Amino acid sequence: MALIALTGAAGRIGTAIRPLLLEAGHSLVLCDAVEVSGVMPGERVVRADLRDIEAHVAAFAGADLVVHLGGLADERPWPDLLAVNIDGTRAVCEATRLAGVGRLLLASSVHAAGYLPADSTAARNGMPLPAPDTYYGVSKAAVEALGGLYAGRFAMTVVSARIMAFTGCPDGPYCLQWWLSAPDMTRLVLATLTTEAVGHHVVWGVSRNTRCRVDLRPGLVIGYDPQDDAEVHAEFHAAGIETQDPAGSPGLLGGVFADDAYLLGEPHGGSAGRP
Repeated sequence: MALIALTGAAGRIGTAIRPLLLEAGHSLVLCDAVEVSGVMPGERVVRADLRDIEAHVAAFAGADLVVHLGGLADERPWPDLLAVNIDGTRAVCEATRLAGVGRLLLASSVHAAGYLPADSTAARNGMPLPAPDTYYGVSKAAVEALGGLYAGRFAMTVVSARIMAFTGCPDGPYCLQWWLSAPDMTRLVLATLTTEAVGHHVVWGVSRNTRCRVDLRPGLVIGYDPQDDAEVHAEFHAAGIETQDPAGSPGLLGGVFADDAYLLGEPHGGSAGRP
C-alpha cells in the first residue's frame, strides 16, 4: 500500500484520520513540531519545525502523498500567520517537490471564501474565487495560491481542500450544513492519493450533508465522493441538537469570522468564547 506523510500530525484532523488510514493498509510518516501521541505500528514520527525544508525532504522521501495539515487554525497576528501558514506551506511545497513526491493535499479553509453569501449562486455552483474574511482566511487563500504555483510549474497534482467544520459530531445548526466527518476527510485523502486528475483542484472539505449549501462537484472531479450526513449523525449521536435551520438569512460562509465585531489579528476575534 501507500506511504503517506502528514504534517501537523499531532493536530485534531491528523489524530482523527490516522487510525482510518492505517486501517486502510497505508503506512504513515507523522511530522510535527510538537510531540505526537499514540504512535502505532506502521507510523514513524519526524519532529521538525514546519519551515525546516531539509528535515521535511528527508521525512517525505519515498512517500506517495503529502497531506499538509500543519499550521495555525484560527485568527492570529499577521506575523504569526505569515511565518506559519504561508512560509510554512511554502516550505512544505518545496520539500514535497525536492523529495520527488508528485501528489499534495493542502488544508485550506472555508474562511478563504468567508465573505461569500452562503445562499449565493457562486457558493452553490462550482468553486468561487477567494473572498477571505480574516487574516487567517488570507493565509489560506495564499495556501491555495501556492498549490496552484507548484501544480503548474512542477507538474504536480495538488488538491486544496476548503475545510468547513471538522468535528467529532455535529454540535449545532451550523454544523448540519458544513460538517466534515473523519471518514469523509479520510476519503478525501485517499481520493488525492488515487486520482487521475492532474493540476491544481480546489474542493470543499465537507460531508454529503442534507443541508449542505456548497457544490460537491469539484470534489467529484478528483474522485472525492463523501458519504456521511450530519443530519443522520446528529439524530443518532447528538440528542438535543437543534435540527431546524437557523432562523433568518444563512449569512456569510465565514459565520462569525466575517462579523464586523470579529477583530483582525486577535485569536478567536478577541473573544475566547468564540468558535
